[in-house]
Amino acid sequence: MAKLLSNTSLTAEQTQFFNETMDFISTSGVDGKPQIGPKGSLRVLDDEHLVYLEYTYGQAFENIKANPKVAVAGWDPKNHLSFRVNGTAELHKDDDLADKLLADSQHPEATVVVIKIDEIYALA
Repeated sequence: MAKLLSNTSLTAEQTQFFNETMDFISTSGVDGKPQIGPKGSLRVLDDEHLVYLEYTYGQAFENIKANPKVAVAGWDPKNHLSFRVNGTAELHKDDDLADKLLADSQHPEATVVVIKIDEIYALA
């Protein structure tokens, strides 16, 4: 059962969690059909935002363009931790933020996806 946490800013524990686990993003297009997939580049941008590099330009990218509401979830089996973030994605391409985050990237053609955290859940 998911427990909605009272904060919308990541704690130190949650920051470490999202920076160290394999996280999955869930999206939905205008047709309502769900899509989920791993995002190996997902990291914490700051305590209110997650970020990842979109370089496959697949279904998740198309869904975000149509519907920016997303969920990100991960699980750390070693420490028995699991969190989910519900948020709103914003695409960055050819702007200052994208240039900064892509400067040393292996994927300079990527679009930077920034997820504003709306809700944080502890998953049981």
